[in-house]
Amino acid sequence: MEERGEITETDITTLLRASKALNLHGIQTRVQTLFELHTGKRCTGDDQSMQQLEDQTGNLDLGSKGSSTSDLTSLVLESFNSADRQSIILENGDRLPVSSTLEELHIRTNKGKEFTQEQVIGLLSYGTQCRRLHKLSFMDCLLPLSFPSDSLSSIPRLLSIEVQWKPSELGLHLDCIRGKWISNSKEATALETKGQNSLRLLCSGTVFLRETDSKQLQRSTILLLQIASSHNIPISDLCWSFSGFDGKDIRLKSGLSLSSLSSVEKISINEEGKGNTLSEKEVIGLLNYGIKSPRFKKLWLVNCKLPSSIKPDIIPEESRSRNIKVISSSEARYLDLRSGQWRKPDDIQTITEMCSDALVIDRDTSESAQRSVIEFLVEASNHDIPIFEVSLNWSFSKIDEDGNIILSSGLSLPIMTSIENMNIQTEYGREMNKHEVNGLLNYVQHSQRFKELFLYDCLLPSSIPVAPSLSTLKSRRVNVCWFPDSVKYDEYYKLDLDSGLWEDAAQNRRSSNNCTVL
Repeated sequence: MEERGEITETDITTLLRASKALNLHGIQTRVQTLFELHTGKRCTGDDQSMQQLEDQTGNLDLGSKGSSTSDLTSLVLESFNSADRQSIILENGDRLPVSSTLEELHIRTNKGKEFTQEQVIGLLSYGTQCRRLHKLSFMDCLLPLSFPSDSLSSIPRLLSIEVQWKPSELGLHLDCIRGKWISNSKEATALETKGQNSLRLLCSGTVFLRETDSKQLQRSTILLLQIASSHNIPISDLCWSFSGFDGKDIRLKSGLSLSSLSSVEKISINEEGKGNTLSEKEVIGLLNYGIKSPRFKKLWLVNCKLPSSIKPDIIPEESRSRNIKVISSSEARYLDLRSGQWRKPDDIQTITEMCSDALVIDRDTSESAQRSVIEFLVEASNHDIPIFEVSLNWSFSKIDEDGNIILSSGLSLPIMTSIENMNIQTEYGREMNKHEVNGLLNYVQHSQRFKELFLYDCLLPSSIPVAPSLSTLKSRRVNVCWFPDSVKYDEYYKLDLDSGLWEDAAQNRRSSNNCTVL
C-alpha cells in the first residue's frame, strides 16, 4: 500500500504515536511488526522512526533496503516463541510463513533465555521447508544439551542445514546424526551428559569431574560449566579429584585445567580411596579459587588428610567476611577462619549446616576420625536435626543383633532417627546375603525422614523376603536402589517393595523417555 502511495511512513508514525498515547500497546506492536515485515525498515514512532534493520539486536533483519518478505534472504528474530513446518510464531502471536528465498535464520535472545526440545525441533522442521535455507543459528540463548536422534532423523533435508549455537563466546554446531552439540574448537569436543537435558537441571545437582571419566567427558563437562557460568546459572556443587594448581587455574589429574567459575556455590574435593594430603597452601588456594565467585559458600573436603592447622595470616580476609564454610566431612570438623584450627561444631546452627550435606565414614580413615563422625551423627540425631546423607565407603561390615551397623574398624554406628539418605559402597563383588539386606532395611526404617538407600558394587540376592519393613518403606515412598558396578551409573536396579524383586530401573527409564541415556 505504501508503494501505491496509499500509506506513507508518516502515516505509520502518526498511528503508532496515537496508539501509544491511548495505551493501545497490542495494536501498536502489531502495526509496527507488520510494517517492518513488509518494508524491511524499523519503525519506532519517534522522530527518527524509520531505520534500516541492519544487525539491530532485538529486531528483524530482512535483507537489503526496501526488500519485502518475498525477497527475504536473511532473518534475525528476538521474539521467537514456537514453530512448525508451516510457520514461525512470534511472542506477540504473529506468524511468519515459510519463505522460498530465506537463506539464513538467526535466533537472538536476551542472555539466558531457555528453549525446549519441542521449540528447537519445531524450528528445525520449519527451516527444512525453506528450500534455500543453509544456516540456522542461536545466539545468547540456552538450548537442550542433546536431542533424541530419532526426532532429528525424521526431519527431511536437515543435514543440508548448518545449525550453530553460540551461548556465549563459545561456538558449537549440531551433529544431526547423533543429536549432540560439538564445539568449534580444534578439539571438537562433543557435549556428553548423563540423562540431564537442561543445563540448569544439570547444575542444580552435583557436577562431577571424576578421575575415571575420559578426557573427552571431562572436556565436555568443563565446557558446560563455562557456559553455565557465563549465563550466571548457579552451579550448586562441583566435585572433582584434586591434582594442584596451574597458575591461577585448577589442574585435574587428567592434565586438563579448570578456570574460575563465577557462579559456583560449593566446591567438593574428594580423594576417595587415595588418602592424599592437602597442604596448607592447597587449602588456601582452593579458598582463593572459590571466592572469585560471588555465590561461593562452602569448601567441602572429603577423604582428605588435612594440615593440623592453618596460619591465620594467610587465610583470605574475604573468606572471613563472607563466612565461607570449610568442612572436613571425614572428621566432622570445620575450619575456624579466625584461629586456623579445626573444630568440632558445638552449636545447633553449625551442626545443622554440616548435616545439610553428605558425611562420610571411609575404611581408610583413622579410627579416631570415624569415631568423631559417629559422635557427630548421634548428637545430630538426638537433636532431631535432619541428616541429609551418610556414606559408608568400604566400611560396612555387618548388622549386629541390636540392629546397629558394625564398621570394618569394629566401631558401631547406632540407629539414627533423623537420617534421610544412605549410600553403602562395598568391595567390588562382595556378596551380601538376605539377612544383611533385611538388616539394612530395618535400620533405615527407624527414621521417619528416610528417602533413599543406595547400594554399590555388591552382589545381592535376586529377591528380598517380603517383610513388614518393606510395607513400611513403601508407605513412606522410600527408594532402594542397587548399582552392581559404581562406574556404570546408567545400569541399576530398584527394589519393588511389593514383591521384593529387583527391577531394571535403567531399562524402564530408557523406555519411558524413548531415548538413549548418555
